[in-house]
Amino acid sequence: MSAERMQQLQAMLAEEPGDTFLRYAIALEHKRMGNMEQAIADLTSILIDEPKHVPSYYQLASLQAELGLVAEAVHTCEAGALQCIVTNDPKARMELLALKRALLDEE
Repeated sequence: MSAERMQQLQAMLAEEPGDTFLRYAIALEHKRMGNMEQAIADLTSILIDEPKHVPSYYQLASLQAELGLVAEAVHTCEAGALQCIVTNDPKARMELLALKRALLDEE
C-alpha cells in the first residue's frame, strides 16, 4: 500500500513540482516506509526552500531524535520555534519548545 501511495504522490509532484504539501506528504511516506534518512533529506530540502513550513520542523526534529541526532534535533526545534514567531503560530511554537525540553531532559 505504501509503495502504491508513494507512486501516486510522486506522480502528483511531477505535475506540481513546487507543491510543498506534496513534498511533505512524500517525506512522511518515506518515514512510514522506514526510509528515515530519505525522510530527513526531504524535510531538510523543504525547509531550505520554504523555511516558513512549520510542520516540517517538528517532523524533522522528531526523526533526528529517533536516530540519536539529539543536538541536531534541538537545533531544529530552536529554528522552528523562531520561525513560529515569524508565522505567528504560538501552538506550534509551544510544541517545538516542549519537544526541545524533552530532548534536553533525556540527555
